[in-house]
Amino acid sequence: MRIGKFVEEEHRRWRDEGANLCGVLVLADPDRAQGVGAALAAMPGIEVHRIEDDGRLIVTIEDTDEEWAGQILTRLPTVEGVLATSLVYHHCE
Repeated sequence: MRIGKFVEEEHRRWRDEGANLCGVLVLADPDRAQGVGAALAAMPGIEVHRIEDDGRLIVTIEDTDEEWAGQILTRLPTVEGVLATSLVYHHCE
C-alpha cells in the first residue's frame, strides 16, 4: 500500500521538519456517526469539529509527541463504523 510506505518514510523525519495539521472528511455509517465521533475524539491528536446526520464528520489531526499526523490518519479506517476518509487539507510548519 503506497500510503503505508509514505508514512513510514515520513515518520523518520517528521520531528525535524515541524508540526503537521491535517483536515479530514470522514464518512461513517449514519447510524453510527455519533459513536464514531466519540471514538475519534478519544484518540490523541484528533479533534472532531462537526458530525452530520448523513454520517459526514469533519476532523483535524495534529502531530502528537508519539505519532506523526499521517500515522494517525492511516488508523482512522480501523475505527468501527468508518466507511471512508479523505484528506482535504495539509499544512506543515
